[in-house]
Amino acid sequence: MSEWRILPGVDATAAARFADLDAVFALEGEIVAKDSITRTVRVDIGGRRYFIKRYHGLGKKPLRRWFGTPRVQLEWENLQRFADWGIATARLVAYGLERQGGLFARGALITEEIPNTTDLAQLARAHDPRLESQSWWHGVSAQVADIARRMHGRRFVHGDLKWRNLLVDAAGKVFLIDCPGGGFWWPPFLQYRIVKDLACLDKVAKRHLSRTRRLRFYLDYAQKKKLDDADKRRIRQIVGFFSGRDEAQESAVSLRAGGRRVLVPSTITLEGGSELVIERWLRILPGKRLTGIGRWNGQTVLAKLFIAARGSERHWQRECRGIDSLKAHDLPTPNLLASGRLEEAGYYVLTEYLEGAQRPGVEAPDELVQVFETVGRMHARGILQADVHLGNFLLKDGRLYVIDGDAIRPARSDRERLDNLALLFAQLPPQARPGMQAGLLAAYRKSNHDLVVDAAQLEASIVRAREARLADILDKCLRDCSLFKVAKRADRFFSLVRDEADFLAPLIADPDAWLEQGTPLKRGRTATLARVELEGRKLVIKRYNIKSAGHALSRAWRPSRAWHSWIEAHRLRFLGIATPRPLALIERRLGPLRGRAWLVTEYCEGPNLQETLADHTDGGAPSGMMEAVRRLFADLAAERISHGDLKATNFLYHEDELCVLDLDALQRHDSEASFRQAWHKDRARFLRNWPEGSVLQREFDAILPKA
Repeated sequence: MSEWRILPGVDATAAARFADLDAVFALEGEIVAKDSITRTVRVDIGGRRYFIKRYHGLGKKPLRRWFGTPRVQLEWENLQRFADWGIATARLVAYGLERQGGLFARGALITEEIPNTTDLAQLARAHDPRLESQSWWHGVSAQVADIARRMHGRRFVHGDLKWRNLLVDAAGKVFLIDCPGGGFWWPPFLQYRIVKDLACLDKVAKRHLSRTRRLRFYLDYAQKKKLDDADKRRIRQIVGFFSGRDEAQESAVSLRAGGRRVLVPSTITLEGGSELVIERWLRILPGKRLTGIGRWNGQTVLAKLFIAARGSERHWQRECRGIDSLKAHDLPTPNLLASGRLEEAGYYVLTEYLEGAQRPGVEAPDELVQVFETVGRMHARGILQADVHLGNFLLKDGRLYVIDGDAIRPARSDRERLDNLALLFAQLPPQARPGMQAGLLAAYRKSNHDLVVDAAQLEASIVRAREARLADILDKCLRDCSLFKVAKRADRFFSLVRDEADFLAPLIADPDAWLEQGTPLKRGRTATLARVELEGRKLVIKRYNIKSAGHALSRAWRPSRAWHSWIEAHRLRFLGIATPRPLALIERRLGPLRGRAWLVTEYCEGPNLQETLADHTDGGAPSGMMEAVRRLFADLAAERISHGDLKATNFLYHEDELCVLDLDALQRHDSEASFRQAWHKDRARFLRNWPEGSVLQREFDAILPKA
């Protein structure tokens, strides 16, 4: 059931574009804000700008599906209340939501842009000179006080009354926006909520306004000329409300508590009282270490913050010693600018930021030669990088820099050097490594000719390193880490590529809705596939269906086929075997019991193998196609992988490469005997795709490995 309303007075052209929820969710525009459950886009229609805020999920509170009012409904109701109370706000244009089976599915509200406005938080960050103007600020402050008083006088609190939610135009008029969490409260809880609202305003005010101006705001709010004892008590509560958890002045404790959701910009007080302002986080290891780009003493720096409750000092010392060791051995590394203790706890290291530097390309031989020469130089001088990989090297203006001092260790033996070299080789694409290995080994020996490299030992070490890396990535794809975002809840489990988390949020919230509106690729009892388009990108959703009560019972206690395909897709891509990039795994659960499951991948262009060879049954396949088939099956055999369902439709042919689909039954075998048995079945099934005795069948029979 869908409820959608367009308010009177809306421009006819805009009303036509906002006709219903489907049309609103299909509109594309500039993304101005997004999180796990909302996405706000700005569109231009008929010379006017509109903000469309789309709600596509319920966040970490699935009980909202059954209890309480959806946030989108709260937001449009609160905007209407503000207008009724005489509080300037954005004009509401349209709103509505959709329910499925009585449960919230999605919703949206549309507001018209307020021209020439900037939020107060942006003015504060830019140190806008208007904040220094007494007359301008007095007018703005009085309006904010009036807004707060009007709400609180009706027992209504905003819940997020921050400077970023207050817009001011060129004439100095203030507008209040964004209130999905506001509501009515009764004493004694009302007073606590009022204090929180006022404390949210004061959090930024205390860094940019004098005490006199802050006091003037409170007197305007209370409509008094003099404070009484009750006012003084309330002011103490306001000032102390966020004590120890100020989001602007971060500490090791607050950074640790922030997990992966650390705000930017973040201001951190360093030892000695200087300030570091982080403008962008590059890597966050929750509760342990953060790396970001920021400003310190007027220059751009790369900052590493060690914030763990235990072990932060040890890693900080390692980082400093590693940088010193690289410098002492004349190996290029970014200059150390400062290091020390954070104001309350934890440690920091500031190095120069290499603007425009890039990591070496895995398929760029000249850049790889520089890496292997540098590693040889490190080994020759008695040091190594314990976690050596291409991400720990940066190229700028033709010069290679070594980074990550925390991983620098003494090289105590030739065996350690050989294993370290093997770990670096293991980073290269498996198919490309054999052709590149001789040249890169020569580059290494050029810098370290003393190490005797036994070819058999090196190959064995590379195999061990690759297996360890593969096991690590397969473990990571099912747990929350830097690469993957994983959530385990009573009603669902999902794992998705962390860099794509915000992009995939609408789809993760309701995969079935997207599946139904997509272009069908397959509709079967076992699985349903559809191609969908999200923000201009083509994706494929595969739903693994539950066919009956007996089937549900048999599947409830074991990993779903989507789970298996998710793991095997990451295995194939690690091994350099083409398969659509896996983006998300979703399982519906009831406690430990598993139900329906979905797999989301990128869409792979190209016809399947059956379509490609439909006209070549009697004439033989093109040479490029034959080579792609030979190469794919040779790679599968070398890794002892059986597919389990080698229909020609499970291969896509694109740019002289075969892409493997349908990984439900794919298996990597531990023993040669079990692999040989499965491989013979795979081979026979593949040959049955073509008529017995046909030219195609004979050609494929000749090139496929016999195992």
